[in-house]
Amino acid sequence: MTEAAPSASPMATILIVDDHEPNRLAVGSVLRRAGYHVLEAGSSPEALAVLHAADPVPELAIVDVRLPGVSGFELARLMAAEPTFPRIPIVHVSAEANDPGDRIRGLEGGASAYLASPVAPEELLATVDTVLLAEREASIVRDERSFAFDLQHAFLPRAEKLAALQGMECVDLAVGYVPAMERAQLGGDFYAAFAVERRVLLAVGDVAGHSLAAATVMVELRHVLRAYALEGHEPHRILQLMDRLLVHFHFEVTATMCLVVLDVHSGAMEVANAGHLPPLVVSPDGQARYLPVHGPLLGVNLHHKAATTARLEHDQVLLMVTDGLIERPRIDLAVSLEELRRRVARTPCAPHALRDALLQHYSRETEDDIALLAARRLHTPSGRVP
Repeated sequence: MTEAAPSASPMATILIVDDHEPNRLAVGSVLRRAGYHVLEAGSSPEALAVLHAADPVPELAIVDVRLPGVSGFELARLMAAEPTFPRIPIVHVSAEANDPGDRIRGLEGGASAYLASPVAPEELLATVDTVLLAEREASIVRDERSFAFDLQHAFLPRAEKLAALQGMECVDLAVGYVPAMERAQLGGDFYAAFAVERRVLLAVGDVAGHSLAAATVMVELRHVLRAYALEGHEPHRILQLMDRLLVHFHFEVTATMCLVVLDVHSGAMEVANAGHLPPLVVSPDGQARYLPVHGPLLGVNLHHKAATTARLEHDQVLLMVTDGLIERPRIDLAVSLEELRRRVARTPCAPHALRDALLQHYSRETEDDIALLAARRLHTPSGRVP
């Protein structure tokens, strides 16, 4: 091997796995001169032992395909399956297994690259640099996605942590949030549920966009929703006030929201809608119907008519979702709404069962965030609202 230029990504630890010692020495020498820290192993069991003892764990492994006993292909599978290891990209190297079938097997097995031995130092270093850079960038994206996911869930507490509902015997509540994980950005989907005297306010909404700005407006809307409700405003008036807030302070932002105020004793509901999907009322006998409530979205300075009245019987479930659950490219929204209604009618009429079944079915195909709220009015001995 000839002398090569220094690597563009020094200081990483790299594991070389090859049963042929001269090969390990040659590859290791090139990497060390480029500034890498190198670990070596002569077999798959030895490689696993080195990985378990290494601190830090190598960022990359260069693995010979034709290892004795456990092959390099199998070693790659074992490394990927080991829960104590982080993701370690693998570059396969072989002097013999270089036909297309071997290369395809290696790449399909998770390898990031496949080199033919002997490999020129320049090609080796260029491959190592490229794989390390790609993995580091992918790691940053995964961290950002994880941060966005955790932050969004902090904004949207679980049902049992919705403080004003704790101890309420009249309402069984299930909520769910699923981010669009192909993006690392925060979304604007949200739900809210809290008690106001003898009534419960339930809401689901969606601030347009995917960004920290959208998430910030979402949090602001959730807070002012509480304030307006505690002041005693009627549902449509709450929407008008929120519309005014967006027009005045966030003129470039629009949002949708469906808002329900439920009297837990009588079952009477006041339903106001601002450009959102209508809520579904689901009955234990398998019936499911949309409430015919519509209105302009928030942030466009349009009039909001008085709330529509409806009734939620005991053991019926009120289901409210954001459009990310059902909207799909090239499929008419009316078709998606009907498909959702039919699916809901076939699902057990219980908030947690509906939430789990719908998120399991729909979240695999969505390209948008999903927020969901399901509430059931229960029979209670006292009908007490703490």
